[in-house]
Amino acid sequence: MMDNALSGVGNVFYFSDDLAAAVDWYRTLLGTEPVDLHEQLAAFDVSGTRLTVHVTDNYNRPAGTAGSVSYWDVADVDAVVAGCVDRGGVVHRGPKSVFTGERLCQVLDPFGNLIGFRQPSARAAG
Repeated sequence: MMDNALSGVGNVFYFSDDLAAAVDWYRTLLGTEPVDLHEQLAAFDVSGTRLTVHVTDNYNRPAGTAGSVSYWDVADVDAVVAGCVDRGGVVHRGPKSVFTGERLCQVLDPFGNLIGFRQPSARAAG
C-alpha cells in the first residue's frame, strides 16, 4: 500500500525572464543568499522550505493572478509589503485582517508572480 499523505511544502517556484534581477529581488526580501545557484535557477532556504526562482521557459512562466497563492509567514505583513512595493512589487489584494485574526496580503512581484504574506493572529502567536 502506498502512503499518499502530504508532509508539507518542500519547494515553491517563481519564474522570471531575468534571473539575476529576480535573485536580487528575493535576496533582499528574504535577507539571505541563495543556497543553490545555477544558470537556470536559484534556490533559497526559507525555514526549511525552498523558494526557487527559475528562468521562464516553454513550460513555466509567471501565472500572475491566475494561479495558486503560497502564503509565507511573516512577523509584520505591512512592513514586508511596503518593502516589496518600494522595490517594484504591486499590491494585488490586501493588506487586510480576516475573521481568523490573521493579516494577509497578496503582492505581484516585478516579474509577474503572485506571492502571499500571512501574519499570524495575536491569539495564535500568544
